[in-house]
Amino acid sequence: MDFQPRLTSGVKAGVGILSDEGARARGLLVAFTNRTGGVSEPPYDSLNLAARGGDDPDVVEQNRVRAAGAVGFDVAQLALCRQVHGVDVKEITDGVTGVVGEADVLVVREPGPVAGILTADCAPVVVWGEGGAAVLHGGWRGLAAGVIESGAAAVAAHTAFIGPCIRACCYEVGPEVVDAFRAGGLQVADERHVDPGAASEAALRKAGVTRIADSTVCTGCDPSYFSYRRDGVTGRQGAFVALLK
Repeated sequence: MDFQPRLTSGVKAGVGILSDEGARARGLLVAFTNRTGGVSEPPYDSLNLAARGGDDPDVVEQNRVRAAGAVGFDVAQLALCRQVHGVDVKEITDGVTGVVGEADVLVVREPGPVAGILTADCAPVVVWGEGGAAVLHGGWRGLAAGVIESGAAAVAAHTAFIGPCIRACCYEVGPEVVDAFRAGGLQVADERHVDPGAASEAALRKAGVTRIADSTVCTGCDPSYFSYRRDGVTGRQGAFVALLK
């Protein structure tokens, strides 16, 4: 396939989005939202997509409708999961919506369902291959345990997109995190910093994924994204994937 992934930023219906129109033309919807264009009040302002964490669930639902409309799908198609910083995979079939249980990898293999992951520093990664597409939640525990490899293998991935996440510049960690990264074969920036985005890319390449688009956005640096490390109580942005007809 003669295709190189590329994430570009834009605003649709007031919602900030990173997406790849070239991928869409080839049958893949991939999008990462930021925190703009919603209706939540501080500290969740404004496009908070997480119902857990203290925000008004009715307001969160309004935000999800806005995000879905901007990205280009019906919110009734959306499946999410309870993210647990592991490597478990759940396959989302047509008609499966809402919160589908505990997982950190959601796979779609047919047009219809939309899979989503919510983050506020962890690495959201979309992989695409011969077996479909998946969206992954890459927290430090999951990355060290092999969540990237799990997702890439689930769809025989050849292409990947790394969304906004905290980077080494803003992610000072304790020795337990550095040790976990090293034990998992992941690179570390130095003895006190790790980079989930760079670690995700290295894991993808090790898994044989050669086409990779990295947003390079640091959620800790960029105030247009939610960051738990920076703000503490805050909202969550979304990463979405679907196969198109």
